[in-house]
Amino acid sequence: MQTKLSAIKNALVSLTAKCYHYYAPTATAPSYLVWMEDGLDNLHGDNKAAEGIATGTVDIFSKTEFDTLFDSVPAALEGIGCSVELNSVQFEQDTGLIHYEWRWEYA
Repeated sequence: MQTKLSAIKNALVSLTAKCYHYYAPTATAPSYLVWMEDGLDNLHGDNKAAEGIATGTVDIFSKTEFDTLFDSVPAALEGIGCSVELNSVQFEQDTGLIHYEWRWEYA
């Protein structure tokens, strides 16, 4: 699993220096992204785990409509073989941030 998570980290860090695992430091100026793994699903064969599939999310927090990271994140993840799906786009009234969230799976 560590190899898969390292590949995801490297793909995302290549997009911006403001790339954080789990949470961004307090007072981080937008735009930035946060990624995390949230599970490991196993494909089974012959009654044993044959291959693990890491799952997780990537979130962009931005004040810029049509932020360039919007297209860059799925392209970077697809470039390493991840399956990527835009899960939600939200406007956070209290912070004024646009919040984009992708779900990813990596076998």
